[in-house]
Amino acid sequence: MTGKKLAWCSRALVLLAFAVPGLSGCTTSDSLVDQAVAATTFGPEPGANTCAATADAGVQAANSPTVTNPDATGVAPSAGCNKPIPNGQLLAKYSPYTLHAPGKTLDACFSVQEYDRQYFVWLPKDYDPAKPYRVTFLFMGCGDRNAAATATYKLMTADPESIYVSVNMPPDGLPPAGKPCYDNTVGQQSVEWEFMGLVGSQIQKDFCVDENRLFVSGYSSGAWISNMFGCYFAGRDPNRKFGADFSVRGQASVTGGPVLPDVQCAGKEAALWIHDSDDKENIIGGNSGTSLPRVLAVNGCAGGLNGPKAPWGSTSAMSSVCQQYTACPADYPVIFCATSTKGHSSQDDLALPTFIAFENLMNPTTIPK
Repeated sequence: MTGKKLAWCSRALVLLAFAVPGLSGCTTSDSLVDQAVAATTFGPEPGANTCAATADAGVQAANSPTVTNPDATGVAPSAGCNKPIPNGQLLAKYSPYTLHAPGKTLDACFSVQEYDRQYFVWLPKDYDPAKPYRVTFLFMGCGDRNAAATATYKLMTADPESIYVSVNMPPDGLPPAGKPCYDNTVGQQSVEWEFMGLVGSQIQKDFCVDENRLFVSGYSSGAWISNMFGCYFAGRDPNRKFGADFSVRGQASVTGGPVLPDVQCAGKEAALWIHDSDDKENIIGGNSGTSLPRVLAVNGCAGGLNGPKAPWGSTSAMSSVCQQYTACPADYPVIFCATSTKGHSSQDDLALPTFIAFENLMNPTTIPK
């Protein structure tokens, strides 16, 4: 089987498998590459006359004048409030949904074929269509593209009064070729931007959610995705190419790595990272040296990396490894938890209570009557 070559904006023909080496911690198999790209054509979007190597118009500069951060103190009910629960949706269990994606990316010169992709929604057992809920979107580590992402970080065991959305990896035949991971190493040419924009908007339409409290969390490849979405979807921006009506308040992740520099970040975002100094797959410096200073700068945290810090967490397991940057806006906390001897593990025992405690920092202080 021979893999088809891909057309990039430079018009050079290269295999998509040549992503940034060593970033995702997944092994590339030649047979998997053949399977993934067989009968698949990627290239310039139909109708695109030029392939400029400049940033897409949908990518805004950090704190662009068109970006507005949501009201951090109040509740913002979504369009899905007071609507009946969709047919087939279970309570206290995940239910599957499928969305159709046109195959666009942030790079106006690069697209993929149209495709269908799955995500899963978990509602509290006492879900009230008139009550706006916090939502956490969950992303798993590399493994099986056809496996449901529902096993990732079962946060509902610690907080059963929120909504959880688990998003599957791209289906077979889509990037990243030869890797059972999310498409997290190609910057603007990732298929993830479009799909997350679609899922985020659909969740707001179908369910009663608090649009001020939408979070992304993940492990390994899913942690890269969390960094990406926390950057691009921060704040609301009418000029954003994907998800203009969708705003991520914060990100929380274990291991992973930074957003590529061709994607500039938007508004402020809360952020928490858990990363182990003995992680050989995704080294800690990717987050501590790149992701962390990016968020500190966008949020306007005084002193940046050298700003004041304090131990954070309600338990010794948290406070012994987690440091909060205390000169950041209170509505957008920034926390880094540096562990050791855990390697590339998902650290569930630490992650579950830490993620929930982090999100609780942003509970509303103004509740509508």
